[in-house]
Amino acid sequence: MVQRVGIDFGTTNSLISVVTRGNRIKSFDDTGRPHPSVVRYEGDRVICGKIARDKLEQLGIGVLGNTVRGPKKLISNETINVEGRLMTPVDVIGEYIRYLIDDARENDSEQVADLTRAVVTIPVALDGRGRKTLREALMTAGVYVDAFVHEPLAALYGYFRDQERFEETIRSYDERMVLVFDWGGGTLDLTLCKIVDGCLVQVLNRGNNLVGGDYLDEAILTYVIREHEKKHGWSSETALPVNPGMKSKLLAQCERAKITLSTRDETSIFLPDYFQGEGDEAEIEVWLDRTTLESICKPLVNQGIEEISSLLAQDQANVDPQTIALCLATGGMVNMPLIKSRLTEIFGVSALHISPKGDRIISEGAAWIASDGVELALAKPFELVEARNSLLTIIHQGTRLPARGESIQIPQAMYCSDPRDGKAIFTFKRPQMVNKSAAADPRTTYGSLVVEINPDFPPLEERIQLQVTIDDDLIVHCEAVGEDYQQARSIDFYDLEFSVNAVPGFNSAGSKKKRTKISPSRNGLKQLVAKANVSPNKNDWSTVPGELLKEFNDRYIYRQQPMTEIQNLEYVRYQPCSNCGAKWVKNCCSSALGVS
Repeated sequence: MVQRVGIDFGTTNSLISVVTRGNRIKSFDDTGRPHPSVVRYEGDRVICGKIARDKLEQLGIGVLGNTVRGPKKLISNETINVEGRLMTPVDVIGEYIRYLIDDARENDSEQVADLTRAVVTIPVALDGRGRKTLREALMTAGVYVDAFVHEPLAALYGYFRDQERFEETIRSYDERMVLVFDWGGGTLDLTLCKIVDGCLVQVLNRGNNLVGGDYLDEAILTYVIREHEKKHGWSSETALPVNPGMKSKLLAQCERAKITLSTRDETSIFLPDYFQGEGDEAEIEVWLDRTTLESICKPLVNQGIEEISSLLAQDQANVDPQTIALCLATGGMVNMPLIKSRLTEIFGVSALHISPKGDRIISEGAAWIASDGVELALAKPFELVEARNSLLTIIHQGTRLPARGESIQIPQAMYCSDPRDGKAIFTFKRPQMVNKSAAADPRTTYGSLVVEINPDFPPLEERIQLQVTIDDDLIVHCEAVGEDYQQARSIDFYDLEFSVNAVPGFNSAGSKKKRTKISPSRNGLKQLVAKANVSPNKNDWSTVPGELLKEFNDRYIYRQQPMTEIQNLEYVRYQPCSNCGAKWVKNCCSSALGVS
């Protein structure tokens, strides 16, 4: 049977993996390492991967002369200007994916991989526009994206799939918290997960794009150059010019030194003909020990470790690090002894797992997800705020999310309880924590949709049609239209949180539709919010403002509705002064007279 593949398209490196017929993982790499994410243009010739990276003459991420390093970082750009050649992210990424696919075909001697269908991993922060661009780029390379999955979830699934007793291990973590700590060349990503009924569920995410391993390599390079300058008594003004292409070679040497010092106490960095000069002035030769490396990288490491504290200390999480059942550390940086020791201090020896395959566990996890046919689900319910601040669940937690060519479409008829300003307000939220949707539990707001309605209609008379759709790029499209004016309005949301159903027979998550009250802000600050004024129940007159219901009852005597205690109080508050017409004491004539 030919298997779908898993693709990890990374900022620094990328990799394709597949599960073979013997239930073994095979990765299509470059001499044991993932392929560098680099695309170079030389006239009509396109060069990708290690050869393109080795030709670099500049440091950094982005457009470097005729080369694009880390095209993933440019995925939201309209165009990419490479020495006057205007291209789109689809063009550049498509060229790179085509290179990965061609390399995999050449190395797939058993022909086990279906290189036209893939589960593709994405960063947690990649929005729906980025997913659409990535899908289009893969299609230009002849690859159909069957599903997107967040990188931390893929890594965690890959970790569990490597265990001898896969399902038993997941069951042992049920209802426990897991932290995936992914520190690679481009970014540091943290994802707090919870194992719920056999599902790996995202709870909270946090990332930092300024502490990746590439920044450390550049810090090592800076140290090496300064040591060479001190050795020869140079200043920045008297230093010899650098030969073309040598900076990229020195950067590669610095990266290798960093890796070597994970297992050794000392190593040397040697590069002849770095400078345009004679003898030992032209060549770089610097010895680097582990203590020196740790002093160079300490500021970056401290910054990265602080991200853990910030994530776990958030109000909605408030998680004690000692309660984390597993800290799965992946990425090239986690093999550094300093980072290992800091993580051990925080989580303890038993909870910390440094992945021995940190540079490939994400692509392997995606390959296992593809092979097992694992489904992606919604981690937290997608909710709509009703009048009186109750919540209606539109899409339930645990709902299977669309694969390629699928969509979820949910129609919902609503009625406006307060049409006086001619606007119906739809506000969409999600709980901040998994399985925490009670009245006192905090929410995160996706955003609001405002629809024009007829202000002359009585309350709860004009019907508003709401359509919520999730497409295969995992974008939520919300469209609403008032049936009188017929002016449709829409809004899209890109930051859904996912779960993967690791053990399908393990009590799948789900709940009945219910309404709960929104809790007030925990930080005590006053917040300006748009008050929702829609209801799915045409007969629920308790959602109508008291002063408006009193006006309705006075106008339509034979349709009078009983008023609740809250509505009577609202009517009194909004009842204008019989003398001056003001509705509030502070603006009323009685206030000027000292009457309370």
